[in-house]
Amino acid sequence: MRDRAATRALVLGLLALPFGVFAPFAIFSGARSLRRIRDSRGELRGTASATGGLIAGLVALVTMLVGIGYWLLAS
Repeated sequence: MRDRAATRALVLGLLALPFGVFAPFAIFSGARSLRRIRDSRGELRGTASATGGLIAGLVALVTMLVGIGYWLLAS
């Protein structure tokens, strides 16, 4: 059975790339899903989706923070 939170993490991560406000939700959902999948001992699937969402959320968060930092320093 596939973990629904893994799909949610991937969708939020992809949405976080253009809209950074979704980044924390993608990170939280991806980490939570990976933990649930690991604890299920093979019963749940979706590791790739959860990892993709987590990584996309982290990339979006770092990009957003660098952009805000640049904006603060440049003005």
